[in-house]
Amino acid sequence: MIHYYVDAKDPKAHLFNIRMVITEPNPKGQMLSLPVWNPGSYLIRDYARHIVMLEAYTEMNGKEKKIQVHKINSNTWQCEAVKGPLTLAYTVYAWDYSIRGARIDETQAFFNGCALFLAVVGQETALCKVKILPPACKAAEKWQVATTLARDGAPLWGYGDYTANNYEELIDHPVLMGSLEILEFSVCGTPHALAVSGKQDGDLPRLIADISKICETHIKLFGEKPPFDQYLFQLSVFNDAYGGLEHRSSCTLQSARDNLPQKEDASLSRGYISLLGLFSHEYFHAWNVKRIKPLCFMPYDLNHKSYTQQLWAFEGFTSYYDDLACVRAKVMTDEQYFDYLSQTLTKVLRCPGRKVQTLTESSFDAWIKFYQPNENSLNATVSYYLKGTLVALALDLALRLQTQNKASLDTVMQQLWREYGVPLQGVPEGKIAEIIKQQGGAALAPLVHQALYTTEDLPLKDLFTEFGLTLNVRQALNDNDSGGTLKDTPVKRGYFGWSILRNHSRIYVSQVLAGGPALQAGISANDEIVAIDGVRTDADTWDKITLRLQAEQTVKLHVFKLDILQEISLTLQPLPYDTAEITVSAHLSVQQKENLSQWIFKNYP
Repeated sequence: MIHYYVDAKDPKAHLFNIRMVITEPNPKGQMLSLPVWNPGSYLIRDYARHIVMLEAYTEMNGKEKKIQVHKINSNTWQCEAVKGPLTLAYTVYAWDYSIRGARIDETQAFFNGCALFLAVVGQETALCKVKILPPACKAAEKWQVATTLARDGAPLWGYGDYTANNYEELIDHPVLMGSLEILEFSVCGTPHALAVSGKQDGDLPRLIADISKICETHIKLFGEKPPFDQYLFQLSVFNDAYGGLEHRSSCTLQSARDNLPQKEDASLSRGYISLLGLFSHEYFHAWNVKRIKPLCFMPYDLNHKSYTQQLWAFEGFTSYYDDLACVRAKVMTDEQYFDYLSQTLTKVLRCPGRKVQTLTESSFDAWIKFYQPNENSLNATVSYYLKGTLVALALDLALRLQTQNKASLDTVMQQLWREYGVPLQGVPEGKIAEIIKQQGGAALAPLVHQALYTTEDLPLKDLFTEFGLTLNVRQALNDNDSGGTLKDTPVKRGYFGWSILRNHSRIYVSQVLAGGPALQAGISANDEIVAIDGVRTDADTWDKITLRLQAEQTVKLHVFKLDILQEISLTLQPLPYDTAEITVSAHLSVQQKENLSQWIFKNYP
């Protein structure tokens, strides 16, 4: 048995104090390690860098005796051999406001188990006991504790004793503490709860009503009770934040305050739709990734990178179903759904890297490319989230057409759940593509190959036609045009082929797109643009000057490259056709209406 005691004697210094007791350490000397990455987030994070101090003790003649500990690599410690129980005392600096780390001050606390709990090498399957103590500040006396760790004497939403069957389970139940607003609700007979941290005045009952419908939609897709006895949404609200991380019976979410629904306002803002999609995405992960998972994650090796070519399915399919569930649950209209699909397609069309990197390559290289982007990433990589969404869409529509709606991506997910999720067996490499081809027949094999192993664009326009949808790829109407239906006034202008960063009053180039005028002229990322055609430009005058410039017009730029001023000529190009707009045809045939009904929701209006 492994005992952990979580304390915080100085929240102002952002420190967690952990005391850990190993009842039966390795008699040859116990080794301990801290994960270098977190499941669901494929980047080496080196959590051990936040350990400030670590000491080890054993009991001798009724007193604690300090023993030697040697650090043998960046995240592993070797303890001196002892005959009795071994105690570790260590301190973790916790001031990481991400969803993957730990943070504490006098207003709130949060920790992801990977950031706090040392693993006992060789005893990863041992029972783990955790005692969560109140941090040493007066406000914490009234804090609540929100976690799905099994209570072992701790009161509901309170400090005290918790338990986990093994180390992997221990680190899969994050803990949120603070002055929380907790709302409990039930979905399909299963207890759910939302714990909200941070100052906010949103309409939480409306949020609960909407996410309940989304959760029910996901549960019904898999056709049985959910794979957990309870579920917790941990939501931290900040001025400007967005993100989520899945866990086996909970998820950690961050949202901007303005994205919450406002009281007495029944409208569906873009921010609120985005927030609902985030809830939907992380909840779907309870099936896809937490139970249906790559074979290389069985079990997780948290000391080394684990490679798979299938993230396009585990993340891309989840990204597809997050918004699809919203429209099926009728918390989003079909017009809004098609706009979101348009925006996803637009992001991919504006990514030159889609012609360079295949989807399987994108999945495999997530560790070094997707999670570590640079100024050239848009030219060299494609997102397995975004393109994965479009591949899921294309495969879903093609399966439905090929089998007269007898098979779909829904039936693929259901088969994956039966064969790999329920028995908790890892999915071998290539198996998901194989299942899709089995369900769709030989005619679907070319599309699967094209989608996964080539850089060709998907035949979405032809697939949409069978569903009564029209895909129009056009030039952007203005700088705010991210795809979909746009009601703003069109603004014609020339194309530079760069992205601009405003830093106070100064203008910098943040990205230079492959094939564009800026690249051809020799512009680079981090160049500072100080004048156009001899006229000084800054953040205040930039739009006024550049919006008057037309395609085929040649301009002289004065540019600081590092600290050297240069004059560069650049000829603008016409705006590229990279903006997607998906609309429903004015007159639907009976078959098109049936296809839409089967895909989105029954009895399509």
